[in-house]
Amino acid sequence: MTALARARGRAPGILLLAALATGVAAQHHQQAPDAPKIIAPGYAALNYEAPIPGSYRLPPLGAAADGDIVDSSGAQRRLHQAFGDGVTLLAFIYTSCDDVNGCPLATFVMAQVARRLQADPVIRERLKLVSYSFDIAHDTPAVLSRYAESFRPDGARWDFVTAPDADTLRTTLAAYQQTVQQTGGHAFSHILRVFLVDGEQRIRNIYSTAFLHADTVAADIRTLLMEQGALASAPAPAVDAATTRNADDPLLGLPPLTAMPGPQPTAAQAALGARLFFDRRLSLNRTLSCAMCHVPAQGFAVNELATAVGIEGRTVKRNAPTLLNVGWLGVLFHDARENRLEQQVWAPLLASNEMGNPSIGYVLDNLRHWSGYAAAFEEAFGTGIGMESVGAALAAYQRTLVAGGSPFDRWHYGGDETAVDAAAKRGFALFRGKAGCVACHSVGPEHALFTDQQLHNTGLGYRASMAPDARRRLTELAPGVAIEYDLSYVQPSAERKPNDLGRYEVTQDPADRWKYRTAPLRNVALTAPYMHDGSLATLAEVVAFYDRGGIPNEGLDPLVHPLGLSAAEQADLVAFLESLTSPAVARLVDEAQAIEVSNPRVE
Repeated sequence: MTALARARGRAPGILLLAALATGVAAQHHQQAPDAPKIIAPGYAALNYEAPIPGSYRLPPLGAAADGDIVDSSGAQRRLHQAFGDGVTLLAFIYTSCDDVNGCPLATFVMAQVARRLQADPVIRERLKLVSYSFDIAHDTPAVLSRYAESFRPDGARWDFVTAPDADTLRTTLAAYQQTVQQTGGHAFSHILRVFLVDGEQRIRNIYSTAFLHADTVAADIRTLLMEQGALASAPAPAVDAATTRNADDPLLGLPPLTAMPGPQPTAAQAALGARLFFDRRLSLNRTLSCAMCHVPAQGFAVNELATAVGIEGRTVKRNAPTLLNVGWLGVLFHDARENRLEQQVWAPLLASNEMGNPSIGYVLDNLRHWSGYAAAFEEAFGTGIGMESVGAALAAYQRTLVAGGSPFDRWHYGGDETAVDAAAKRGFALFRGKAGCVACHSVGPEHALFTDQQLHNTGLGYRASMAPDARRRLTELAPGVAIEYDLSYVQPSAERKPNDLGRYEVTQDPADRWKYRTAPLRNVALTAPYMHDGSLATLAEVVAFYDRGGIPNEGLDPLVHPLGLSAAEQADLVAFLESLTSPAVARLVDEAQAIEVSNPRVE
């Protein structure tokens, strides 16, 4: 009997998860547009390379709380007795949950992990999985037993438990910082969290919906078992001199060009895109080009301003991100609202506080009247000027802004031990180990974009939205010259500061408040200031911010926590980040400046 057949007539969570496990879910969602969509990465192939087990460290995040439980057989015991002495994966769920990206995701991923690791007898004996239900009224031992039967692989040590009473439940949930609210019947509102616990009952990682994937969880489990001596450590990959790439290769450390989403640009397409990129006439009042918010000499970002400025000095509420290596990114803008460069370009062209154009047709009509553009589009794309060809041209130029081959790449991927100094090497060890930065800024064995292309709440957006405004403001008038003034002096004539709720503004999902895209770190030393709002001026400030554990709030990503770094360790991390600057940037800047000089200023 299949898991799906066994699940018929049972709780919605069982039926939904069984559908996922047997591949029925994809068909179901195609046929039922109103059904919840599978968007969590845990259901699909990982879109970046999972870390190599043992190549990083998972620092302890605190003690895993104990408490009385009742298991699916009806036996009462302690939670720590269910953990065992190896590694435990603990999820808080309820069996009737029908949110595909909630409890079913946790159970699905845990089942995938169990099946994947069962073949290794050492892991099988040292891995425990525990699903803890907070629906004590509905999820009786009998219900939990049926639920477990549907998904627990043969031989997997997987306990399904609940609390014996409401007081014990409240105490346990509070100890794990789990906020659960009953919204009616057997429906609950909660934020999904899955905890990785070591043999000393310490929490070593906390996974949210965006990071719960069998590949990364399995790597973390193996890493902890290596630390415990249960598994042999993986040997460091040797550098093969025959395959070592040229140290001057701007692609060293980057994925192949064929891995870029979208078509590879031709020379004519890239040249046309560059011409558009530097043309100030593309703004409503013909004063602002794309290059004025993505300044080539400033890392294709803006160094002087925390947030960009649009036409007529209008406020843009977010920092201008760099365009270097943007061609490989699958999520664009700080809130990840676009996924293709061809589409992305229209947002700044039409935004009233950026380039200010009233419509797509207005932009296209202008281009058709401006000398030389019609012929250039025909040559580059074999077509006239249209919405798609304008987007394709600007995207083509951006895909040429490739800058790898940094000192880090020459050392880590090219095998040149002299390419970086000892401080940068120590910083990279911290980046992958104690600091845990690699959890979001991922590094693969052959290349690295230093981003997981996911979204996180670090607390900065929360603080800006929820903390009361200070009445006094410090403003720098010139280098080394600053004044402090009362905001009431300027508020009557000042533009009102726009609020920023991050990804929530795209999805309207409260769980997405103040989440922003992980920024790629390549060439990061050139692109200050930092974060989505440009609120951190230097790399040292960024490292110190994460060392403090971000800004506490209910939605703070569990990967953001105090790091306990010394001043010397923080300096080493900065040295590593500075080693990510590519020598190719200077050439890209020279080329860009030559294009800008040759571009027309007026019709």
